[in-house]
Parts: sequence; C-alpha cells; structure tokens
Amino acid sequence: MTKLVGITGGIGSGKTTFSNHLKKLGYVVHESDVVVSEIYNNPKKNFLSFIKEKISQDATDHYKINKAEIANVIFSDNKIKKLLERRIHKEVQISREAFINKYTKKKKKIIFADIPLLFENKLEKDFDLVICIISLKKNRIKRVLRNKKFTKDNLNKIFKAQTTDKERKKRSQIIINNNKTKKDFIFSVEKVLTKLIKWEKL
Repeated sequence: MTKLVGITGGIGSGKTTFSNHLKKLGYVVHESDVVVSEIYNNPKKNFLSFIKEKISQDATDHYKINKAEIANVIFSDNKIKKLLERRIHKEVQISREAFINKYTKKKKKIIFADIPLLFENKLEKDFDLVICIISLKKNRIKRVLRNKKFTKDNLNKIFKAQTTDKERKKRSQIIINNNKTKKDFIFSVEKVLTKLIKWEKL
C-alpha cells in the first residue's frame, strides 16, 4: 500500500535541499513551490484574467505576470492576499492530487509532497506521516537572502504569516534540524530515510 509523506518547514529551512536529495535517490516528490513557479512563469489565460481582474491591472503585461507588483499589492491588502492564496492553493492541490494518483497507480511505496504551508492549510490529515525541517531564524534569513529575490521587509512579513517552528514540531511525526553544514543536514536526512525504509516495509 502506498504511503504518503508530507514535508514542511518555514521559508529557508532546507525543504528544497531535502526534496532534491530524495529525487537523487529515486523517490518521487511533488513540490508545491515548483508548481507555483510554473503558474506564474507560464500562466494560463484564465489565471492571467484572474490576476488582472481580481488582483491588479498593473500585474500583467501581455502573457507575463509582474510578481513584484503582486507582492506589493498582497502585502498591503490582506483581503486580496487571501483571495490569491485560495486560487493558488486550489491549483496546487489539483496538481498534487494528480501526481499522487499517477504514482499510486504505478505502485510507488512512498510518495513525498513538499508543502511549505501544510499546517496553515490544515493538510496534515491527508498524509500518513509529516516530516518537519526546522532551522534558526538567522540561518533561514541568510539562506533566503542569498538564494532568492526577497527584501528583508517582505521576508519578515512572510515569517509573520507562517506557522512557528514550535507549532510545527507539535504537529509533526519527524523533526529534522538544519542548523549546521549541508553535509550534516544530508546525514540527518539519511538517518530519517533509514527509518522510513523500515516503515515502508510494514
């Protein structure tokens, strides 16, 4: 029987590194952030219309989306932010369900899903097990500012909007700390995978 494993953690915690390592080992991983990037980078006509009509007329330019304009709008208007989040959540959910159905039919024993807002969207009930990656805020800030196009102001707003690590730890079955080197983190991941392989055979 296929087992579903959710992966979560705050921005900059190391979820992408974890997911990439899983894929290198041959596991299948649905990544919410990848789906969201695809939605914005290759938007369909109905999504473009939604952005123009519901979010901001200045956020679209022909067949492209101005993500900076969207960020400005949603960080200043919580109602619009929630409207956009509901739409994105629906699109990602459709993608994730199709992914799970595909690999369940292929009889994959474990299917992973990387979901940053897993607890915020109350999705833990959809999984047999939830793995949470935690990291000190200062380390997360360093990683995000090094690897992504965020301002400190926008980053702080994201931190405030997301569930705390304390809450995530309460609601997860496995916790992985990512406060040392990448090598140390991968070693911790491998230890968890050893446990999962045993669990997979049950």
